[in-house]
Parts: sequence; C-alpha cells; structure tokens
Amino acid sequence: MAQLVVAEENRVHAFRTPKVHKRRHAWFWFLCGACIAVFAAELLLHPISGKYETSSGMEISSFREGQASAHFLSNGLRVTANPQIPGAPAILIIGDSHVEAFQVPDGETMGSDLERDLRASGKQWNVWQYGWSGADGADYIFAAPMFLEKFPSSYIFLTMNDGDFRTKSGEQARISDRDGTVVAEGLVPNAIPGRERSYGGHLARKMKESGLIYNGVLRFQTDVKPLLRHERIANAQEDALPREGSSNAELMEMIVRGLKQQYGDKLHIVYTPAQPFSDTEPLEPAESLLLAECQAQHVPCRSLRDRMIHELTVNHRLSRGFSDTEPGKGHLNARGHQLMANELFDWLRSN
Repeated sequence: MAQLVVAEENRVHAFRTPKVHKRRHAWFWFLCGACIAVFAAELLLHPISGKYETSSGMEISSFREGQASAHFLSNGLRVTANPQIPGAPAILIIGDSHVEAFQVPDGETMGSDLERDLRASGKQWNVWQYGWSGADGADYIFAAPMFLEKFPSSYIFLTMNDGDFRTKSGEQARISDRDGTVVAEGLVPNAIPGRERSYGGHLARKMKESGLIYNGVLRFQTDVKPLLRHERIANAQEDALPREGSSNAELMEMIVRGLKQQYGDKLHIVYTPAQPFSDTEPLEPAESLLLAECQAQHVPCRSLRDRMIHELTVNHRLSRGFSDTEPGKGHLNARGHQLMANELFDWLRSN
C-alpha cells in the first residue's frame, strides 16, 4: 500500500493544454443565416411589394404610402374595377403619379369614383385614367398625339400641380416656341410618350416579382432619381424657372398655349395644390398663374383647393397623406381621389 502511495506521489503529471475549437464552418453558418434572413424578408414583402406582368397588363403592389395593389391594362390605362361598356362615350383623365395612384386601390381612384357617379346619374360612360410618375407640362404636350389617337374621348381632364411648370424639359420631352407654335421634342431619339414600357423576358419578370428587388428599384426611382434630376435641372440655368419674375409667366403661357394647341376644346385642367389647412392661406404661385393664364387663353380650368379646405375644416379629413406617412403630405389619398371625382362630375353636370 505504501509503495502505491509513493508511486502516486512520484508520478509526473502531464501538462494539459486547453482545447482550441477550430471555427472551420463559421462562414458557412453565416451564409446560411443570411440566406434565411433574406428568404424571411422576401416572404414578408412579397404580398405587399412587387410587379407582376402578363400580356394583358400588370399589377403593382406598394406599401410606401398606405398599402394597395394597382392594376393596369397593357395600353397603360388604370383599371377602375367597374365593368367597361363597349362603344360607350369616354372621358380621359391624365396626369402624373397622382393619377397613376399606386397608393390607392382600383375601386377608390378618381376614375373609378367618377365612373360610378356618372352611371348612377344615368350617363353610361366609361372613364379612362392614364398617369405616369414624373410627368409634367412638356410631357403632356409631347404625349397629346398618342392620347388623341389611342383614347378618343369626349372630354380630357388634365390634373396638374406646382411641379408641372418649373422647366421647359420634362422626363421625356422638351418644348420650344417656333413662330407661335409650341413644339415638343423627345429628349432622346425615338422617345415614346407616356408610361415607360416594361422590359420583358422571363428572368426580368421574376426579378420584378421579388419584393426586395422591386422595393429597392422603386426606392431608387422615388428617392434617388428625383434628386439626380433636380441636380441636373439646377445645372441647366437656362431652363430653370425662377420663383418670381417674368420668366414664370412666360413659361406658364407657353405650356398652356401648347396644351390648348394640342388638345383643343376637349381640354379641361384641374390644379391640385398642396394640402391647405385654412382658407386664409394664399394661393400657390403656380396656381395663381395657371388660373390667370387659362382665363386669358379661354381654357377651362379649376382648382381643387376649396374642396380640400372644406373637407378639412368641416369633415376634419385630409386629402393628402396616409396612415403611415406625414399627415397632409404626399399623394392624394382615397378621400382626395373622391374630391377630384366630385369636382369633375360637377363640372360635367354644369356643361
């Protein structure tokens, strides 16, 4: 027994080194986690963001302002969610992103509301709604031949705002005065007026269906591209429209004259101001100039201002903005579209 104790005491204990865990698969697990996160984000965004294209039209889902799915026919017209009457008289509403209206469901757009109001009053008419983001005065003049050929209508209502009268160049065209005639020319060769054509191909369609990819592209279009365009406009001093001065009136006169020359007696203009909060607010400079110039050139023109003020002060409802945006800012909401439809309906009824 003693010998065992001595042997135990004399034993040399080996020094144990700590185990080193080699992280051989760290990058593998990181990539797996990233893929899972992207997949989960896509599952969340897919129902509310994306662009789905077919030969008959397309669907665009957006959640940046409110949440809605907008449907368009292959010719660019917004679906009104009302049955179309073959061969019936038509009314055409054109404008920029306020008419394009990604933020409002099909059945709550100004065209849809107006169509129901007309039919309820006994007028079995169709209402066509055509809008594209970024359009302004020059673009409407440039697109006039296309509208008159593709969408023959009894009335043409053009919705305009402050951004339509800042330069002679729009997203697609530039205007100039040639011996009293306002001429619109494309900014690039073979420019096509109206909504941008979709880029086909199976892979391209699948990429647009991705909520992540589409939302990234849309963010570039709505946030980054306008900043680049504004910088380009700022550098083109000869095209810039000063806030005050004779150039304001000269450009306004040219745009209204060009619109009248192209659209003729069918043209009716409705100005949509920023959300007014009281009837004491002064008119926007562009609004005052437009109303005065339309009167001088005998172009029917109205403003949505009074209806927007009445809706706020009496019914306490804003015409712009959504539940997830700053109150009163941004595009027309569903109530704003209804006010526009009411304005157009009363205008038609008075005629």
